[in-house]
This record gives sequence, C-alpha cells and structure tokens, in this order.
Amino acid sequence: MLRGNCFWIVLCASLTGPLVFAQTAKPASTERVLIGILDDAREEMVNWKPGVAGDRIIRPAFEKTKTGWHKVEPSSIPAQINWTVAFDGRSLGLIASKAIPNGSKPKEGSSRYLTAVQAIVTPATSTPSVGAPSEKYSPLATGPTKGRRPLVVVSKPYTSDPDGWKRLSQPPEAIASLLREAFRKDFPHANRCKEEKIVQHNWKFPDSALNFPTTYASNKDTFLVESNLSAGDCGYVDDPNDADSSPWFLVTADGHARRIGSFMSLLDAGDYGNEGRSEVIFILEQPEDTEGFVLFDADMRKAASLLWVYH
Repeated sequence: MLRGNCFWIVLCASLTGPLVFAQTAKPASTERVLIGILDDAREEMVNWKPGVAGDRIIRPAFEKTKTGWHKVEPSSIPAQINWTVAFDGRSLGLIASKAIPNGSKPKEGSSRYLTAVQAIVTPATSTPSVGAPSEKYSPLATGPTKGRRPLVVVSKPYTSDPDGWKRLSQPPEAIASLLREAFRKDFPHANRCKEEKIVQHNWKFPDSALNFPTTYASNKDTFLVESNLSAGDCGYVDDPNDADSSPWFLVTADGHARRIGSFMSLLDAGDYGNEGRSEVIFILEQPEDTEGFVLFDADMRKAASLLWVYH
C-alpha cells in the first residue's frame, strides 16, 4: 500500500512540477525602475575638511527599462521621487527627494556637484543610516575625513535578495583552488617587489602568497571573491589589470571563474528589478581620483556605472 501511494505521489509531482514552476517564475518586467545612492555630500569635503559632510543627498544612478539596466540620464530624472531604502535584502524605510535647481552649489568645498543629485526632503532624523561614519567610506581624494555608509535606494518597493548573498570568512578550498588557477591565468607576469622596486619578474608565486580577504556566497552556489597578492611593496597601483589591484572574481556553480573588476567593495545586493534574481552593486575607488558605483546584473555582467573624477 505504501508502494502504491509513492507511485501516485511521484506521478502527481511529475505532472504538477512544471505547473508549479510556471506559477512561481517571474516574467521579465518592462516597468521603469530607478536606483539611487543615499550618500554623503562628498562635494563638501574636497578641500580636506575634517569630520563628516553636513549634508546627505540622493545620487540618481541607474535605471531599468525594457532593454535592461543603464546609467540614468540626468534629463530623464523626475523632479520628485519617493524612494525605498534597501539594505541586506530588506527595507529600512521610505524617504523623498526633489531636484536641486540648476546652478546650485554645495554648501562648502567644491564649486560643483560630482553627479546629478537630489535634495532629501525627509527630516534628517527619519533618514536611515547603517553604522557609524568611518574612514572606509570617506571620499577617496579628500584626506583624513569620515563618511557614512552609502545606501541603495529604489523607486519601487523592491528590496529582497532572492539570491541570498552572505559574507563568508574564507572561500571553500575547492573554490580557492579555482581562484588560484584563474588568477594565474589572468596575471601570468606578476612581479615581486621590495621598497617599490621589482626584485623578481614573472614571479611564480606560491599559493600562500595569494589571499582572499573578502568572500560572498549566494544560495545559487556562486561566489564573489576579492583577491590580494602579497607581492611586497610595489608602490603606486592604479591599473585594474595589475596583479596588485585586488581583483574580484566570480565563481559560478558549474566551476568557472572569471575576473569582474578591481578597486571595488561590495555595497549591497537585491532584486531591484523585481524579476526573481539579484543585482549586485559595488563601490569603486580607483587611485588616484576616480570614485563611484558599479551595477552588475543578475548574470554578474557589468551593466552600468556612475563614476566621477576629482580634480
């Protein structure tokens, strides 16, 4: 009797499985969605001003249309926007912003805004923050300042992270092995240095010299990993194709590893397009004066960048 019940269970599963999938899969969305960054007014800090910027602003950054994700065009940004503040797969609250009139200048510091910006009209006491201001989030070119952690804001209430990206202390050894192989393939001519001078060209570095300071894993068995080569003091590095640029790699569930960029730190992940898969946004800080945000689509292909250069 149990055997007969099992037969009917298997049969029902085989018949209803595709139907269940059809009910849960999300179709590609064609609605327009804007992503912004709730950020410090870094423009106030460009003259090496100590402390934290007095103002916080919204930097409209990316938009999703029927053709995918793109950098938003300033001329297409609405005059007023209601945003959902996203963090770690959940909503931290709602804030509103409005366009800053043409010709407006930051309160202090620079004579211009680094990007298109909007003023926050929600009271400061109701504007979410995560953690304390830190040098980690200070403007790249402004010296000993501190910054608040930037936060992703979305023009729709889409904050969930269905891919479940979580930080790990280290990648599993099988993943680390794939990363070492990929790193050596991408950087076959790494140098070993001392006191900013090359002491060995085409260094055949040991496994122990390649570290992985930052690792994230998804529930799809994919990994995002930052690498760091302990090559000694090689001096100033600003080339993303340099082995010392702390490159990031994606390792897919089928065991393929590919480099996706350098000089980055992961900001947040979420299904900002409401299609059942997560996009990932990184902060980019490329010496000596380029900063911004980079969005990768759900396939982890670079989709759009909002960058600026300090002068």
